Amino acid sequence: MAEAGRAEGPTTPSGLGPELARLIDRVAARSASVGRAPRPSAASLHGLHRDLRRLHLGFSMLKNLASTADRARLDSLDRRVRRLAQLVGQVRDRDVAVEILQGVEHVARPGPERERLDRYRGRLRDDAHIGRELLRARLRSETDARLFEELRSALGGRPARLSSTGVRRLLDEHQGRLHRKLVAAHRKARRRPSMDRLHRLRIRVRRFRQLIDLAATVDPPAGRPVAGALRRLQQELGHLHDLDVLLAGLEPSLRKSRWAEQLGAERRAVRRSVVDALEMVRPRRLLPSPPDRTG
Repeated sequence: MAEAGRAEGPTTPSGLGPELARLIDRVAARSASVGRAPRPSAASLHGLHRDLRRLHLGFSMLKNLASTADRARLDSLDRRVRRLAQLVGQVRDRDVAVEILQGVEHVARPGPERERLDRYRGRLRDDAHIGRELLRARLRSETDARLFEELRSALGGRPARLSSTGVRRLLDEHQGRLHRKLVAAHRKARRRPSMDRLHRLRIRVRRFRQLIDLAATVDPPAGRPVAGALRRLQQELGHLHDLDVLLAGLEPSLRKSRWAEQLGAERRAVRRSVVDALEMVRPRRLLPSPPDRTG
């Protein structure tokens, strides 16, 4: 009976602290690798970006259970993590734009049009290179400033020791809140699928999936499967957003080129696919109810 009592007791460490500790170690290792590499690969940046977002999500949950004094410290650390994630995301966006342009270079007319495409793509590569250098410098600066040591230290206090029932309650609350936001964003995007509304929906889907992944690791009974259709919708929304950003940033002299028209046609096709998917994919139906806690 004593063992059973400890399993749900108020001083039992939850899986949230250990999972955040693992994330901190992984982010620290990835940061060191990216900071050392002359040209960090797209895969290494993707992994760092994913783990930084997960770490931000975990600390956002932790802040909700911290004291006022602890919350101020966690807020400061979380802002630093979020800023790193933003820098990685900016470099990733440039990489994606270069990759998209590589896919349409065969469409460009020989001569001046191809030369303009090459120059534009070269500028994006330069921007990506500068972004990588800024990111590497920021990673080294945060490492020297002992960001990861401070993050680990923040887990050593009271917020890291949470009851299993407390964590489950928090996960349920977060999932319920994000699910409602996802349903609302989906409804607005169906009614008027503007660029901004579709982008907001993509963010809502991504955040909800991140929380589901965290819940499945921290407290498996709290996790819920996410339908494959929702994952595919997120991918299509991401591709559409990449095309939107690239085409919106084109100079007027490039917009009438054959390759830009090809990208425009691709965007329209992806957008039609997304709009159709919005009618088929209903988050309210696809996502099961929270697990029963009464048993």
